[in-house]
Amino acid sequence: MTVEQANPEVPALNKREQNRLLHFEDCASAIDQLFQTALKEKGSSAFDDFWNFTRQFNHLSVYNAMLVMVQRPGATAVGTRRQWQRVDRYVQPDAVPIVILQPFGPVLFVFEYGDTGGKPVPAEKMSSLFASGIVLDRRWKNTTKAAEKYNVVIEESKQQGMALAGTAARLTNFPSTETGKNKCRFRVRLNANHDLPTRFATLAHELGHIYCGHIGADSKGRWPNRCHLTTETRELEAEAVAWLVCQRNGISTRSKDYLSSLIDKADKQNVSMYAIFDAANRVESRTAPKKTLFATP
Repeated sequence: MTVEQANPEVPALNKREQNRLLHFEDCASAIDQLFQTALKEKGSSAFDDFWNFTRQFNHLSVYNAMLVMVQRPGATAVGTRRQWQRVDRYVQPDAVPIVILQPFGPVLFVFEYGDTGGKPVPAEKMSSLFASGIVLDRRWKNTTKAAEKYNVVIEESKQQGMALAGTAARLTNFPSTETGKNKCRFRVRLNANHDLPTRFATLAHELGHIYCGHIGADSKGRWPNRCHLTTETRELEAEAVAWLVCQRNGISTRSKDYLSSLIDKADKQNVSMYAIFDAANRVESRTAPKKTLFATP
């Protein structure tokens, strides 16, 4: 997995795009401060705590899982009043709700397991209380389609050895996409000789490089230029994105071993947990049900 460096310069941003970039920086400041505090207290195990928390809530978008983590550290399972009723539990009268974002609406209030009473929920079902599986082929199509809106073109080539899984590059020339609506500014090239699960994990990793800003800023201000990071730090963030996406979607990879080998080499002070979560959220874009936030248990 390699990153092809190119000119990271982008056109000047308009007011709306500048505000979008400022929003990224504000959110990153809050989340990364929380992570750095945990890093000082727990050391490298803080990485596992953050990633495992987000993986656990695979029925939520990565962004909403992040909101739960900030508001209720240590949460085990969350759901709306109606969802808890479906498993014969009720929300306590004095429970403080957790605020998350609702698709096609403002916000949604959910409650943690400790805020409820009633029928016990087996521990093994806690992390997937409202989760459901996703057909891999459909997930693949939705993920590649989502990349188009971020001006990423995805190519598959058989002209690569088995040891090279994929590459990510910033394009200096911007050819039109098939739809003709956008200009492609980034390209991910995958090894077509690999099976679909391997290509999906590789795609998540390479998109992680792009969405984390490792090869330049987004032309619309959706992520900043973070080319200055060390190679190990960039690899750590991108592989964390791939691990989160794969774990949340039931795909087994060897990412955990790779991450363990990178943690001691990476510049921990410059690792952005927000950039990782934000990138994973973009990779998963359009893979969740459109009409409801949670899948039906």
